[in-house]
Amino acid sequence: MAEGTRRGRLDQARGKIKELEGRLHKLEGQLKILQGQARQARGRARVRLARLEKTAASQVARAQVVLTTSTERVTEALQSGRQRLEKILRSVEPMLRRSIDQGRDLVSVSAKEARLLSRGLKAGVKAGREAFRRARRD
Repeated sequence: MAEGTRRGRLDQARGKIKELEGRLHKLEGQLKILQGQARQARGRARVRLARLEKTAASQVARAQVVLTTSTERVTEALQSGRQRLEKILRSVEPMLRRSIDQGRDLVSVSAKEARLLSRGLKAGVKAGREAFRRARRD
């Protein structure tokens, strides 16, 4: 159950990272357009476009920081989850091996007992048959 919610959170984080990457790509495209327009503009329009360019550049920088942080968090979460899983597997493996060995031993003993019971049953049926035949003869 916990693995499912953890996986859901990781999927959400991955989705958010993809969304941020898309937004970042869009901002970078808008920044290039602004830079081209700023080079061609004159006077007040040039000052205004330069201000917009700075704003867009700061948004791109913030988005890159958020994206880097998010990627690091997801990577850390995956790594810690992998380490916990490996630790659990290392602790469970000896118990599982012991259980399998005990199961094999139990099956072997049960098979021997079944063979002995089968022989006894056959001997009993044979002895009963012979006793019945003797009783009918006498």
